[in-house]
Amino acid sequence: MLKLALNTYPFRLELGYELGFGPEAYEKMAKVIQAFHEPSMDILFSYTNWDRDKDPHKDDLIQDSALNFHADIIDDRDQKISQKVKEVLLQHYAPERDPKGNQSVMDQLLAYFRQVPIEELNEELLQKIGYVVYEEQGNYTLEDQDPTTQAFVNSRLVAANSAWLLPYERPVYLKNILWYRANTQEEIVKSFELTDWWFTCALVNPDTQVEDYRYFLNFTEEHEEECDGMVLTISTPNPQSFKDSVIPKLVELLGEELEIVE
Repeated sequence: MLKLALNTYPFRLELGYELGFGPEAYEKMAKVIQAFHEPSMDILFSYTNWDRDKDPHKDDLIQDSALNFHADIIDDRDQKISQKVKEVLLQHYAPERDPKGNQSVMDQLLAYFRQVPIEELNEELLQKIGYVVYEEQGNYTLEDQDPTTQAFVNSRLVAANSAWLLPYERPVYLKNILWYRANTQEEIVKSFELTDWWFTCALVNPDTQVEDYRYFLNFTEEHEEECDGMVLTISTPNPQSFKDSVIPKLVELLGEELEIVE
């Protein structure tokens, strides 16, 4: 059962997994967003840049990166991370050797590294490997992303600021937030594909600051007793307009399974 809770604020559209999860839900979620859209509005998605050096979880992430690489459970399809780890291993075990002429030796060292129980490995070596993996895997800013994603966001960029609109405390390592326009169904789906379908977006009048939104939407996953699955929270300075204009569109889109709780 889908539920729209109007007896709390922000309002909550509890979708569970009824629309699917990940790519199978992209098209329907894009239509949900467009139910809030009017021709006079822009849909601005957020891309958050984080300060790597101020991340309070950095040490834990480095440790986890070393453990995950040792267990061979990271995404390394192009072998870029493995090659850098091999060079760290060669520097540790045979610093006199040049990586350019010792690929086979580095392959053997990597195989040995993964065979040895992690608790028996040198702690300094694990720290170096964890840092290399963490650096390669961590996407803290748009510049860490692939050129296609960078071009998609930058070509639609409307504003960059530090406006924190979510209902929890602003993280200490927030750098800034990029707000980019994605008004069409195709652009919204592409945004999901390139960035994240757990999104935040603001629907604003043109030439209006993001903080003066008409609607602010935050889509995430919850695992609570009363709600297990995907939830869209809805903030608006004009609840009556939401009830008059948007709810009928949501009812038409989601059908009779949508329960409205007032």
